[in-house]
Amino acid sequence: MRLSPSTHVRGTVIGPLRSRRGCKTCKARKVKCGQEKPSCLRCSKTGRNCEYEGPNLGTFSSTPATLSILDKPLCSAPDTVWKERRAFAYYFQHIALFIGGGLEVDFWSTIVPQICRSEPAVWDAIISLSTLFESPEPCPDIAFQRQRDVVLLNQYHRDAISWYSRSMAQVRQRLDRGDGDVLVGLVSCILYMCIEGFQGGAAQATLLYCQGVQLIVTLRAQIASGVISSSKTAWLEDIIVPIFIRLGATALNFSAVPVGALLPDAEHTLTQGFSSLKSAREALVLLLAEAQLFQRVCLPYFLKPEGFHPPRDLINQRLALFGRLKVWYAAFTDLMETLHMKGSLSPQQISTGALLLAYHEMLYVMIGTSTCQLETANDAYLPQFQNIVDQSQVALGASARSDGSQPPLSLELGISIPLWFTSLRCREPKLRQTALSLAGQAPTVQAFYKVITGARWSQTIITIEEVCAVAMKSSEGLPESTSQLQSPYCQEFGSSTVGSDLGSQPSTPGLEFVASPYSVDSDVDTGTAVTELVPEEARIRPINLFRVQDGFPPGTTEEEIAKWSPYRDQSFMHYLRNERDPVTGAWKIAHGFTPIDY
Repeated sequence: MRLSPSTHVRGTVIGPLRSRRGCKTCKARKVKCGQEKPSCLRCSKTGRNCEYEGPNLGTFSSTPATLSILDKPLCSAPDTVWKERRAFAYYFQHIALFIGGGLEVDFWSTIVPQICRSEPAVWDAIISLSTLFESPEPCPDIAFQRQRDVVLLNQYHRDAISWYSRSMAQVRQRLDRGDGDVLVGLVSCILYMCIEGFQGGAAQATLLYCQGVQLIVTLRAQIASGVISSSKTAWLEDIIVPIFIRLGATALNFSAVPVGALLPDAEHTLTQGFSSLKSAREALVLLLAEAQLFQRVCLPYFLKPEGFHPPRDLINQRLALFGRLKVWYAAFTDLMETLHMKGSLSPQQISTGALLLAYHEMLYVMIGTSTCQLETANDAYLPQFQNIVDQSQVALGASARSDGSQPPLSLELGISIPLWFTSLRCREPKLRQTALSLAGQAPTVQAFYKVITGARWSQTIITIEEVCAVAMKSSEGLPESTSQLQSPYCQEFGSSTVGSDLGSQPSTPGLEFVASPYSVDSDVDTGTAVTELVPEEARIRPINLFRVQDGFPPGTTEEEIAKWSPYRDQSFMHYLRNERDPVTGAWKIAHGFTPIDY
């Protein structure tokens, strides 16, 4: 196995590395175009007319040589040099435009290819990712198989592993020599996380993420001491850090990644409106990360056996998050109205707007119920769940390719997360199953996690709740539902506060691209009888996944430990359930565990 890509390969012209999709004005002025639609930011700021060539603004121009390379399947390529050229051409033609979503095209189609011209490790990582992207199915668990017999893999996956291994060897050599560029290392880290995501290596990707965060923290310390140039500082903070925060905000749904180390020290406050959908997204991602970190702060109070009794400062933190979400929503509404007044919204703007609105609705529910012990607190948010489903159907277009299919992997905010959240929190049967079904239409890998993992998690929870609900409703002497019984903390700080802080209808009135969550043609009757929903005692709150060999979480009884200890390699889901004392009527927390395969 060679330790570096062929010099001939890196020196060969394989197609244009510069985007030809810039506007006519920027081309004539010979300046870099940001390619925003319908008018680029540079033209908008200077008041110039902005026009684009051709009807197809979402494709990347290619030379005939590049197209001829792609006409030949990778598995039939005559030699390694040809395979590498073809893999890079495929990346250029089919990946750069979609992997980061419509708001990150410049990074993936211009910056990354430019870096790979002088960095063999980045070259190898790109062609490895490209090969997996082109042949995602069958998608074996390479993370498992690479420890065994690689012969079980097809030629695509063997090539991908070979190039990935070669890339990591290059990085190690640079680090050993002490001449590695940390920013290049961070780009390599992002590519490696993508590769691990394809391979089913979530644990390895999480470790890479932690290493990347540590590199960023080190760089920031060097910046503070004046060692790093201002250009590299801007490159780090404007390009790399937002990607890591976005990946971390997604990963928090499944693991405890150190994304908090990257967030601003002071509370992020919006002092003015948004200039673009990208700036609106970055602000929402910060709120997403902080809301999930806040849920982790609340978790120890839920684990107390005597019940949930949050301190006042926790309630104040929740109110502060609500206030910032309200400010974000107002700024987002103003931005969409401004874009709408400039002309018809592009399909990309419509899809991105719907995606951000779906995330807003998820945060609306997440923050609103963060200090409520009872899961029935979620029942007050059926309109928000309906809106998530409605907007998700529109937002799926944001990640779709020209033929309507979804890419196998996306590093953009993915619609699968709000849909997964809905399948967990919403107990209205039709909405719940619709959300789960739509999630299956999203890109297969979101950040570095397979969507199927979340789907299996959700399906396990739905099955447990429905089985328990049927058993409860068929038992004499038990109420069909306990939805009417609310924790005092939900009454004081729950949905009533939501209504006063954010308004009861989080939509964007007057804009064509969104529908009100209370639209007359809604599939869900917001007055659904509580008896049709899952009773409180049957509902569960998932906490985490663990393996027996890694130890049992707090709250595990001796009986449970004895029961499951023999299954060292089995994964389990740890969850909480509210139980009501039949004598006192008080609620108490019960722990539960169930095997889960993912």
